[in-house]
This record gives sequence, structure tokens and C-alpha cells, in this order.
Amino acid sequence: MSGFKDMVANDIDAVFLNMSEFAEEHDLNGTICTCIVESPTTQERFKRGKDYEGQDAVHGLTAIIHAKKSDIGEMPQEGQFFSLDGSYSEVYSCTEHKGMLTIELRENTTGIDGVGGWDR
Repeated sequence: MSGFKDMVANDIDAVFLNMSEFAEEHDLNGTICTCIVESPTTQERFKRGKDYEGQDAVHGLTAIIHAKKSDIGEMPQEGQFFSLDGSYSEVYSCTEHKGMLTIELRENTTGIDGVGGWDR
């Protein structure tokens, strides 16, 4: 049943990474890619069951990027620094599924409100 697999592959560009729907262009490690970038708040991550890892005056920002592996090239590795629109953060995790990468970036910020980092 390769027909279904072909339909899923076509949906990546036609639906999921459609610039009229969800996707935008971002600079990922110096390459302009069509992708989806999520920046969940601490409250949203808490609702998903993610632990908050901040300390008193240190806060963290998280960005989750969904992009085609073929657009990025080499799969980012945990602990590597990765650039999202010119701002470098650490790769917390990266998974691949059906040619799509989900890259979770984390950046520590300081201050009471955790302001800084990505412009989201």
C-alpha cells in the first residue's frame, strides 16, 4: 500500500508545511526553511506533563521546530547549539518521523519574568 505512504508524504508539503496554513519561513542554522515553530509557555508545558526546570532567577524558553529533514540536512544532536532566526540555543531533543524532524530547543534566561530570547 505505497499509495497511502505517498499521500502522507504529499500532505507534509500540501497541508502541514503549507505557508497559507501553519508554516512560516525561518532561518534554521543559516538555511531558510519552511517550518512550524512552537513556543509553548510554562503553563502549556505543565498541561502536557512536562516538568518545569527553572530555578529562582533563571527561567527557560523552549522552541519546538517541525521541519523536513531534507531541508535541514544533518539531523541536530542533543547538546549541540542550533540557530533559530539568528539566536543560538541548545538542542534538548530531536526526533525524526517520516522525513520530518521535531527539534526541541532550550535557552536559559534570567530575571523574574524570564523575558529574553526568541521574539515570540
